[in-house]
Amino acid sequence: MPDAIVEPSWGGVRVLARFKDGATRLVDDEGVDCTAEFAAVADAISAAALAGELILDGFLTVEPTQIVAGAPLREIEVPTGGQIMAQWIVGSRIARPVTPPRNLDPDQPVAFVAVDLLQVDDSPLLNVPLLERKRLLDGSLTPSGLVRITPYIRPPIGSFVATWRGAGFNAMVYKGANSRYTPDARNDDWSVLSIPFR
Repeated sequence: MPDAIVEPSWGGVRVLARFKDGATRLVDDEGVDCTAEFAAVADAISAAALAGELILDGFLTVEPTQIVAGAPLREIEVPTGGQIMAQWIVGSRIARPVTPPRNLDPDQPVAFVAVDLLQVDDSPLLNVPLLERKRLLDGSLTPSGLVRITPYIRPPIGSFVATWRGAGFNAMVYKGANSRYTPDARNDDWSVLSIPFR
């Protein structure tokens, strides 16, 4: 993919995190509010926020707190528009499914890894190029033990392949540097590839 950035493919539970009025709400990719389930992470995001309002795309995962080399990771899937936007537009009027199993080790601390920034204060960023969203994301959070920002690199990826595989990742995500965030459609500028053995 020309003009791409590359980042590791995180496992765990994909969520949107909305920080507003001093508190963070977490909603998973099924539309389930999981704020109470991950209250410590929600509080950590609130403490890390450097703007009055943020909407973040990311993962609840144990990988930053205790990575096991070679553990299989789930690929990033582009959620549907209903899954992402309905929660913010319609809110609690949507019928909520039963909380799904999380497949997270309860004995390991769960952290939030931000991979994208969709809104800061009153400015939606869906049509802003990815590299600019990444720049804004870096300035929107103070990383901590429970709040991380995904690393990314520009090709050639060289030694990073071995480094990421050694850290337990078996896949990486290629994203067009100028790509927009498309919550209601498949994003042809994003793809997940296995990390090759060398």
